[in-house]
Amino acid sequence: MKTLLRIILLTGNILLSAALLASIFLPYLNPASFWPAGFAGLTFPFLFIINLVLLPVWLLLRKKYWLLPIIAIVLSVGALIKTWAFHPFHENSLEKTTGSKEFTVMTYNTSNMGLKYFTEEKAIRSNVYNTIVFGQADILCLQEFYTNDKPDYTHNIDSIRIKAGYEYHYFTKDKIHWDTWYYGIALFSHHPILKATTIPCGVSTNGSGSSFLQADLLVNGDTVRVITLQLVSYMLNGGDLKGAKDLHIRPLVHKMKQTFTHRAAQAAQLAGLIQESPFPIIVCGDFNDVPVSYTYRKVAADLQDAYLKTGNGLGRTMSYISPTLRIDYIMASKQLQVLGCQAMRVADSEHFPVIARLSLKK
Repeated sequence: MKTLLRIILLTGNILLSAALLASIFLPYLNPASFWPAGFAGLTFPFLFIINLVLLPVWLLLRKKYWLLPIIAIVLSVGALIKTWAFHPFHENSLEKTTGSKEFTVMTYNTSNMGLKYFTEEKAIRSNVYNTIVFGQADILCLQEFYTNDKPDYTHNIDSIRIKAGYEYHYFTKDKIHWDTWYYGIALFSHHPILKATTIPCGVSTNGSGSSFLQADLLVNGDTVRVITLQLVSYMLNGGDLKGAKDLHIRPLVHKMKQTFTHRAAQAAQLAGLIQESPFPIIVCGDFNDVPVSYTYRKVAADLQDAYLKTGNGLGRTMSYISPTLRIDYIMASKQLQVLGCQAMRVADSEHFPVIARLSLKK
Protein backbone atom coordinates (compact mmCIF):
# COMPACT_ATOMS: atom_id res chain seq x y z
CA MET A 1 0.00 0.00 0.00
CA LYS A 2 2.81 2.36 0.91
CA THR A 3 4.59 1.53 -2.32
CA LEU A 4 1.44 2.28 -4.34
CA LEU A 5 0.97 5.63 -2.61
CA ARG A 6 4.60 6.46 -3.23
CA ILE A 7 4.25 5.61 -6.94
CA ILE A 8 1.12 7.79 -7.20
CA LEU A 9 2.87 10.64 -5.40
CA LEU A 10 5.97 10.31 -7.59
CA THR A 11 3.93 10.21 -10.81
CA GLY A 12 1.94 13.24 -9.72
CA ASN A 13 5.13 15.09 -8.82
CA ILE A 14 6.68 14.35 -12.22
CA LEU A 15 3.59 15.64 -13.99
CA LEU A 16 3.35 18.76 -11.80
CA SER A 17 7.04 19.59 -12.19
CA ALA A 18 6.75 19.14 -15.96
CA ALA A 19 3.65 21.37 -15.95
CA LEU A 20 5.52 24.07 -14.02
CA LEU A 21 8.36 24.03 -16.53
CA ALA A 22 5.86 24.17 -19.39
CA SER A 23 4.17 27.20 -17.80
CA ILE A 24 7.43 29.18 -17.87
CA PHE A 25 8.90 28.05 -21.19
CA LEU A 26 5.82 27.88 -23.45
CA PRO A 27 5.27 31.68 -23.23
CA TYR A 28 8.51 32.08 -25.20
CA LEU A 29 6.53 30.77 -28.19
CA ASN A 30 4.26 33.01 -30.19
CA PRO A 31 0.70 31.90 -29.34
CA ALA A 32 -0.34 32.80 -32.86
CA SER A 33 1.70 29.79 -33.97
CA PHE A 34 1.10 27.55 -30.95
CA TRP A 35 -2.03 28.62 -29.13
CA PRO A 36 -1.55 26.60 -25.87
CA ALA A 37 1.34 28.98 -25.14
CA GLY A 38 -1.27 31.66 -24.50
CA PHE A 39 -2.71 29.72 -21.55
CA ALA A 40 0.54 28.54 -20.00
CA GLY A 41 1.59 31.56 -17.94
CA LEU A 42 -1.80 31.81 -16.24
CA THR A 43 -1.08 28.58 -14.38
CA PHE A 44 2.43 29.48 -13.20
CA PRO A 45 1.67 30.87 -9.68
CA PHE A 46 -0.47 27.86 -8.75
CA LEU A 47 1.98 25.28 -10.12
CA PHE A 48 4.87 27.01 -8.35
CA ILE A 49 3.08 26.85 -4.99
CA ILE A 50 2.16 23.16 -5.48
CA ASN A 51 5.77 22.25 -6.25
CA LEU A 52 6.88 24.25 -3.24
CA VAL A 53 4.52 22.22 -1.04
CA LEU A 54 5.77 18.92 -2.49
CA LEU A 55 9.36 19.69 -1.53
CA PRO A 56 8.97 19.22 2.27
CA VAL A 57 6.77 16.15 1.64
CA TRP A 58 9.66 14.31 0.03
CA LEU A 59 12.07 15.58 2.67
CA LEU A 60 9.81 14.15 5.38
CA LEU A 61 9.64 10.84 3.53
CA ARG A 62 13.45 10.94 3.28
CA LYS A 63 13.38 10.18 -0.41
CA LYS A 64 15.72 11.66 -3.00
CA TYR A 65 12.73 12.56 -5.18
CA TRP A 66 12.84 16.01 -3.56
CA LEU A 67 15.17 16.81 -6.45
CA LEU A 68 12.18 16.89 -8.80
CA PRO A 69 10.42 19.91 -7.27
CA ILE A 70 13.68 21.63 -6.36
CA ILE A 71 14.93 21.52 -9.98
CA ALA A 72 11.59 22.84 -11.26
CA ILE A 73 11.58 25.60 -8.62
CA VAL A 74 15.15 26.69 -9.39
CA LEU A 75 14.39 26.86 -13.11
CA SER A 76 11.32 28.98 -12.28
CA VAL A 77 13.21 31.75 -10.49
CA GLY A 78 13.20 34.00 -13.57
CA ALA A 79 9.42 33.73 -13.87
CA LEU A 80 9.01 34.22 -10.13
CA ILE A 81 10.84 37.56 -10.06
CA LYS A 82 8.57 38.80 -12.86
CA THR A 83 5.50 37.74 -10.90
CA TRP A 84 6.38 38.62 -7.30
CA ALA A 85 7.98 41.96 -6.39
CA PHE A 86 10.17 41.92 -3.29
CA HIS A 87 11.47 45.20 -1.86
CA PRO A 88 10.81 44.98 1.89
CA PHE A 89 13.24 47.77 2.77
CA HIS A 90 12.32 50.20 0.01
CA GLU A 91 10.12 53.15 0.89
CA ASN A 92 7.56 52.74 -1.86
CA SER A 93 6.20 56.29 -1.62
CA LEU A 94 4.19 58.16 -4.25
CA GLU A 95 4.73 61.53 -2.57
CA LYS A 96 6.86 63.80 -4.74
CA THR A 97 9.93 65.42 -3.21
CA THR A 98 9.45 69.16 -2.79
CA GLY A 99 11.27 71.16 -5.45
CA SER A 100 12.14 68.07 -7.50
CA LYS A 101 11.32 67.29 -11.12
CA GLU A 102 9.47 64.14 -10.19
CA PHE A 103 6.07 63.37 -11.69
CA THR A 104 3.40 60.73 -11.27
CA VAL A 105 1.56 58.58 -13.78
CA MET A 106 -1.69 56.68 -13.23
CA THR A 107 -3.20 54.03 -15.48
CA TYR A 108 -6.75 52.88 -14.86
CA ASN A 109 -9.22 50.71 -16.77
CA THR A 110 -12.47 52.47 -15.83
CA SER A 111 -14.84 49.81 -17.25
CA ASN A 112 -16.67 52.45 -19.29
CA MET A 113 -17.06 54.78 -16.33
CA GLY A 114 -19.87 52.66 -14.88
CA LEU A 115 -21.89 52.48 -18.09
CA LYS A 116 -23.78 49.16 -18.19
CA TYR A 117 -26.27 48.26 -20.89
CA PHE A 118 -26.41 51.93 -21.90
CA THR A 119 -27.33 52.96 -18.36
CA GLU A 120 -24.97 55.09 -16.29
CA GLU A 121 -24.34 53.65 -12.83
CA LYS A 122 -23.84 56.86 -10.84
CA ALA A 123 -22.26 55.18 -7.81
CA ILE A 124 -19.57 53.50 -9.93
CA ARG A 125 -18.91 56.69 -11.91
CA SER A 126 -18.58 58.66 -8.69
CA ASN A 127 -16.16 56.04 -7.38
CA VAL A 128 -13.98 56.48 -10.48
CA TYR A 129 -13.99 60.26 -10.03
CA ASN A 130 -13.02 59.94 -6.36
CA THR A 131 -10.18 57.58 -7.25
CA ILE A 132 -8.84 59.96 -9.89
CA VAL A 133 -9.00 62.97 -7.56
CA PHE A 134 -7.39 61.00 -4.72
CA GLY A 135 -4.56 59.80 -7.00
CA GLN A 136 -3.69 63.35 -8.12
CA ALA A 137 -1.54 61.99 -10.94
CA ASP A 138 0.29 64.44 -13.17
CA ILE A 139 -0.44 62.18 -16.15
CA LEU A 140 -3.64 60.15 -16.15
CA CYS A 141 -4.28 57.35 -18.65
CA LEU A 142 -7.76 55.80 -18.80
CA GLN A 143 -8.78 52.73 -20.78
CA GLU A 144 -12.35 51.65 -21.53
CA PHE A 145 -13.26 55.30 -21.19
CA TYR A 146 -16.71 56.60 -22.04
CA THR A 147 -18.15 60.10 -22.41
CA ASN A 148 -21.37 61.53 -23.85
CA ASP A 149 -22.30 64.85 -25.46
CA LYS A 150 -26.00 64.33 -24.93
CA PRO A 151 -27.39 66.75 -22.27
CA ASP A 152 -29.17 64.00 -20.32
CA TYR A 153 -25.93 62.02 -19.93
CA THR A 154 -22.48 62.70 -18.50
CA HIS A 155 -19.66 64.45 -20.32
CA ASN A 156 -16.94 62.62 -18.44
CA ILE A 157 -14.10 64.50 -20.14
CA ASP A 158 -15.31 67.87 -18.88
CA SER A 159 -16.17 66.45 -15.45
CA ILE A 160 -12.68 64.98 -14.96
CA ARG A 161 -10.99 68.14 -16.20
CA ILE A 162 -12.98 70.21 -13.70
CA LYS A 163 -12.78 67.86 -10.72
CA ALA A 164 -9.08 67.02 -11.08
CA GLY A 165 -7.92 70.29 -12.66
CA TYR A 166 -6.34 68.88 -15.81
CA GLU A 167 -5.33 71.49 -18.36
CA TYR A 168 -4.66 69.13 -21.29
CA HIS A 169 -6.29 65.99 -22.65
CA TYR A 170 -6.53 63.75 -25.69
CA PHE A 171 -9.20 61.14 -26.50
CA THR A 172 -9.02 58.45 -29.20
CA LYS A 173 -12.78 58.09 -29.85
CA ASP A 174 -12.37 54.53 -31.05
CA LYS A 175 -16.09 53.88 -31.17
CA ILE A 176 -19.18 56.10 -31.52
CA HIS A 177 -22.81 55.27 -30.82
CA TRP A 178 -25.74 57.43 -31.88
CA ASP A 179 -23.47 60.43 -32.61
CA THR A 180 -23.01 61.40 -28.93
CA TRP A 181 -21.76 58.22 -27.17
CA TYR A 182 -17.95 58.00 -27.37
CA TYR A 183 -15.67 55.15 -26.25
CA GLY A 184 -11.91 54.74 -26.30
CA ILE A 185 -8.73 55.68 -24.47
CA ALA A 186 -8.17 59.04 -22.79
CA LEU A 187 -5.11 60.86 -21.51
CA PHE A 188 -5.26 63.83 -19.13
CA SER A 189 -2.20 65.81 -18.16
CA HIS A 190 -0.94 68.74 -16.14
CA HIS A 191 2.00 68.83 -18.56
CA PRO A 192 1.55 70.29 -22.06
CA ILE A 193 0.76 67.83 -24.84
CA LEU A 194 3.09 68.68 -27.73
CA LYS A 195 1.67 66.10 -30.10
CA ALA A 196 -0.87 63.29 -29.80
CA THR A 197 -2.10 60.69 -32.23
CA THR A 198 -4.31 57.61 -32.47
CA ILE A 199 -2.54 54.57 -33.89
CA PRO A 200 -4.90 51.82 -35.15
CA CYS A 201 -4.07 48.32 -33.88
CA GLY A 202 -7.10 46.23 -34.83
CA VAL A 203 -10.82 46.10 -34.18
CA SER A 204 -12.45 45.69 -30.78
CA THR A 205 -16.15 45.64 -29.97
CA ASN A 206 -15.72 47.18 -26.50
CA GLY A 207 -14.49 50.55 -27.78
CA SER A 208 -11.04 50.22 -26.25
CA GLY A 209 -8.43 47.96 -27.78
CA SER A 210 -8.74 49.27 -31.32
CA SER A 211 -5.87 51.73 -31.07
CA PHE A 212 -2.83 52.93 -29.15
CA LEU A 213 -2.86 56.48 -27.82
CA GLN A 214 0.58 58.02 -28.34
CA ALA A 215 1.37 61.46 -26.93
CA ASP A 216 4.54 63.54 -26.57
CA LEU A 217 4.44 65.60 -23.39
CA LEU A 218 6.65 68.44 -22.21
CA VAL A 219 7.64 67.28 -18.73
CA ASN A 220 9.83 69.67 -16.76
CA GLY A 221 11.54 70.95 -19.90
CA ASP A 222 12.04 67.53 -21.53
CA THR A 223 9.93 65.61 -24.03
CA VAL A 224 8.55 62.31 -22.78
CA ARG A 225 6.53 59.98 -24.98
CA VAL A 226 3.54 58.20 -23.42
CA ILE A 227 1.80 55.27 -25.05
CA THR A 228 -1.34 54.07 -23.32
CA LEU A 229 -3.44 51.16 -24.50
CA GLN A 230 -5.68 48.23 -23.86
CA LEU A 231 -4.64 45.08 -25.65
CA VAL A 232 -7.45 42.89 -26.91
CA SER A 233 -9.33 40.92 -24.26
CA TYR A 234 -11.14 37.60 -24.49
CA MET A 235 -14.53 39.35 -24.30
CA LEU A 236 -16.12 36.24 -22.86
CA ASN A 237 -19.87 36.37 -22.37
CA GLY A 238 -22.48 34.39 -20.50
CA GLY A 239 -22.94 32.06 -23.44
CA ASP A 240 -19.24 31.19 -23.52
CA LEU A 241 -19.17 30.39 -19.80
CA LYS A 242 -22.39 28.38 -19.95
CA GLY A 243 -21.01 26.41 -22.87
CA ALA A 244 -17.85 25.62 -20.90
CA LYS A 245 -19.94 24.37 -17.96
CA ASP A 246 -21.88 22.12 -20.34
CA LEU A 247 -18.55 20.87 -21.76
CA HIS A 248 -19.15 22.57 -25.12
CA ILE A 249 -15.74 24.20 -25.04
CA ARG A 250 -14.88 24.33 -28.74
CA PRO A 251 -16.43 27.81 -29.32
CA LEU A 252 -14.69 29.10 -26.19
CA VAL A 253 -11.30 27.72 -27.26
CA HIS A 254 -11.80 29.16 -30.76
CA LYS A 255 -12.50 32.63 -29.33
CA MET A 256 -9.44 32.44 -27.08
CA LYS A 257 -7.22 31.28 -29.95
CA GLN A 258 -8.33 34.30 -32.01
CA THR A 259 -7.56 36.57 -29.05
CA PHE A 260 -4.07 35.11 -28.64
CA THR A 261 -3.31 35.72 -32.31
CA HIS A 262 -4.64 39.29 -32.26
CA ARG A 263 -2.87 40.18 -29.00
CA ALA A 264 0.44 38.76 -30.22
CA ALA A 265 0.22 40.99 -33.31
CA GLN A 266 -0.58 44.01 -31.12
CA ALA A 267 2.39 43.23 -28.85
CA ALA A 268 4.71 43.09 -31.88
CA GLN A 269 3.33 46.40 -33.19
CA LEU A 270 3.75 48.01 -29.77
CA ALA A 271 7.31 46.70 -29.45
CA GLY A 272 8.10 48.39 -32.77
CA LEU A 273 6.72 51.73 -31.56
CA ILE A 274 8.84 51.47 -28.41
CA GLN A 275 11.98 50.82 -30.45
CA GLU A 276 11.26 53.77 -32.74
CA SER A 277 10.73 56.34 -29.98
CA PRO A 278 13.29 59.18 -30.07
CA PHE A 279 12.29 60.19 -26.52
CA PRO A 280 12.20 58.55 -23.11
CA ILE A 281 9.03 56.49 -23.13
CA ILE A 282 6.31 55.36 -20.73
CA VAL A 283 4.04 52.52 -21.79
CA CYS A 284 1.02 51.90 -19.61
CA GLY A 285 -2.40 50.33 -19.66
CA ASP A 286 -4.32 47.09 -19.59
CA PHE A 287 -2.27 44.38 -21.32
CA ASN A 288 -4.89 41.68 -20.57
CA ASP A 289 -2.00 39.31 -19.91
CA VAL A 290 0.12 38.23 -16.95
CA PRO A 291 3.88 38.80 -16.45
CA VAL A 292 4.69 35.23 -17.53
CA SER A 293 3.42 35.62 -21.08
CA TYR A 294 4.55 36.21 -24.63
CA THR A 295 2.83 39.62 -24.57
CA TYR A 296 4.70 40.83 -21.50
CA ARG A 297 8.06 39.52 -22.71
CA LYS A 298 7.63 41.18 -26.11
CA VAL A 299 6.58 44.59 -24.76
CA ALA A 300 8.81 44.78 -21.68
CA ALA A 301 12.02 43.64 -23.37
CA ASP A 302 13.77 47.03 -23.09
CA LEU A 303 11.59 48.63 -20.41
CA GLN A 304 11.44 48.73 -16.62
CA ASP A 305 8.33 47.32 -14.98
CA ALA A 306 7.61 50.05 -12.42
CA TYR A 307 5.90 47.72 -9.95
CA LEU A 308 8.74 45.20 -10.02
CA LYS A 309 11.25 47.98 -9.39
CA THR A 310 9.73 49.19 -6.10
CA GLY A 311 6.66 47.15 -5.11
CA ASN A 312 6.00 44.15 -2.89
CA GLY A 313 3.89 41.07 -3.54
CA LEU A 314 1.81 40.07 -6.55
CA GLY A 315 0.48 43.58 -7.23
CA ARG A 316 -2.94 42.29 -8.23
CA THR A 317 -4.80 44.65 -10.60
CA MET A 318 -7.85 42.52 -11.45
CA SER A 319 -10.42 42.40 -8.67
CA TYR A 320 -12.04 39.08 -9.58
CA ILE A 321 -11.41 35.64 -11.14
CA SER A 322 -8.02 35.12 -9.44
CA PRO A 323 -5.83 36.96 -6.90
CA THR A 324 -2.81 36.30 -9.13
CA LEU A 325 -3.90 38.55 -12.03
CA ARG A 326 -1.56 41.49 -12.55
CA ILE A 327 -2.54 42.63 -16.05
CA ASP A 328 -2.29 46.45 -15.77
CA TYR A 329 1.20 47.93 -15.99
CA ILE A 330 3.34 51.03 -16.03
CA MET A 331 6.62 50.52 -17.87
CA ALA A 332 9.38 53.05 -18.40
CA SER A 333 12.50 53.27 -20.50
CA LYS A 334 15.87 53.27 -18.80
CA GLN A 335 16.24 57.07 -19.16
CA LEU A 336 13.62 57.30 -16.42
CA GLN A 337 14.07 56.47 -12.75
CA VAL A 338 11.30 54.59 -10.99
CA LEU A 339 10.91 55.96 -7.45
CA GLY A 340 7.68 54.27 -6.40
CA CYS A 341 4.76 52.27 -7.73
CA GLN A 342 1.56 50.96 -6.17
CA ALA A 343 -1.66 49.27 -7.20
CA MET A 344 -4.56 51.05 -5.47
CA ARG A 345 -7.32 48.88 -4.01
CA VAL A 346 -10.64 50.39 -5.11
CA ALA A 347 -14.01 49.04 -4.00
CA ASP A 348 -16.56 48.05 -6.67
CA SER A 349 -14.00 48.28 -9.46
CA GLU A 350 -13.11 45.53 -11.94
CA HIS A 351 -9.56 46.85 -12.28
CA PHE A 352 -7.28 48.47 -9.73
CA PRO A 353 -5.42 51.57 -10.91
CA VAL A 354 -1.62 51.60 -10.89
CA ILE A 355 0.33 54.74 -9.96
CA ALA A 356 4.05 55.33 -10.37
CA ARG A 357 6.38 58.14 -9.30
CA LEU A 358 9.07 58.79 -11.89
CA SER A 359 11.82 61.22 -12.74
CA LEU A 360 14.14 61.75 -15.68
CA LYS A 361 17.69 60.69 -14.97
CA LYS A 362 20.21 63.52 -15.13
